Amino acid sequence: MRDRRWKERIGFILSNQILVEGCVFVRNIIIARLLGAETLGEFIFLVLSIRLFAMSTDLAVERYILQVDKGDTASALAGAHFLNSTRNSLLALMLLLFGVFNIQGISFTCYALLAAGAFLRGLTHQGYRLKQRHFNFRPALYVEGFTTAAGTLAIYIAASSAPYLEAICAVMLAQAALHTLLSHTCAGEPYSTNATLPRLKDMVLFGWPLMLTGISMFWSMQGERLILSASLPAAEFAHFSMLFQLALVPVLVLGRIALTAGLPALAAVRQAPLHFRHRVARIQAYIYILAATFAALFGLGANPALVFLFGPGFRADITLIFLVALTQALRLCRTPQSIAAQALGQTDIPFKANLVRVVAVFVAVVSWLADGSLVTLLSIACAGEVCAWIAQSALFSMRNRAYTAPSAPVAHSAPTREAVQ
Repeated sequence: MRDRRWKERIGFILSNQILVEGCVFVRNIIIARLLGAETLGEFIFLVLSIRLFAMSTDLAVERYILQVDKGDTASALAGAHFLNSTRNSLLALMLLLFGVFNIQGISFTCYALLAAGAFLRGLTHQGYRLKQRHFNFRPALYVEGFTTAAGTLAIYIAASSAPYLEAICAVMLAQAALHTLLSHTCAGEPYSTNATLPRLKDMVLFGWPLMLTGISMFWSMQGERLILSASLPAAEFAHFSMLFQLALVPVLVLGRIALTAGLPALAAVRQAPLHFRHRVARIQAYIYILAATFAALFGLGANPALVFLFGPGFRADITLIFLVALTQALRLCRTPQSIAAQALGQTDIPFKANLVRVVAVFVAVVSWLADGSLVTLLSIACAGEVCAWIAQSALFSMRNRAYTAPSAPVAHSAPTREAVQ
């Protein structure tokens, strides 16, 4: 019975992540096929700009509300709404300023539509995420997965009838409105937004290492891509971006599934080191097998997939394909200890590991300016992932000997009820 419940939970998580990341990828295929590589390059710039801001201001409120004590959830939820609305209002302002100054030659209408969407997303009810405290992942599938699928279908219709970037941005606004509406429908409780100073302080103390991690993560994941966006023509940049995204999507899906299922599972046994260590080891075994399988399959199947999805012009050099595959596989291998550190409240460990990776990005910038070689740039990215993995493992082991030593004793306190469900 317990295995059946977990299979059902994993099914909801898997369905949600596949829908979200898969539809995002399909969206890019639609834009490339119907609007062309140049428009795709402009759209990717808009998405990267929004993601950079989002990760640079993310205090991880959705994770905060999952780990507070049961009696504090109402206050934490209201504080999460306050921070989320403030953050998205600032994003909307930034997009409007981009439009005023005509950044990248993209029309003000596009920026204004995306700004309105950002503002609406700031009104999202985080109550549907709170249900994950009890391992109920169904609401997230409705709010996130269904919304993204509906938005992708609408983008196809819009691009077919009005092949302009403005039409795509209008659909993104409608998708944001649907997301916010469904979040309130699935929350099951009234919406409130306020935060006391002690609550804000607690949220900032929890979230600032993760916010810094988000900034470093963005640069570690997208740094090479940003370098190329500034130096390659829009169409050529779109070609590399699709190779990159073809590798990134499955790794993001697997990583988010591991985080969504693993964080509450590990947090439930954090007072019992032996149980904790066994769960981490089990997650590691699954992730390492998946990473090796992904690298092999991507190396063999990337070019056929690129040609089938985007056309013959998107075929990539085999050396670049294997370097991209290896980089993403190594990144996936860092996931288990990152989740374990977050479950123990040690959110600075993933941040410090990502800092190591960011150093490699700066080295890659220098190499690109020196010889403009994609092979060199991606080789440096692989080396950066290896160094980040070593640094993260060393930090976690030194700080948590009770959780890593083979003879770690079980804590006197029994596992929580969630741990045995």
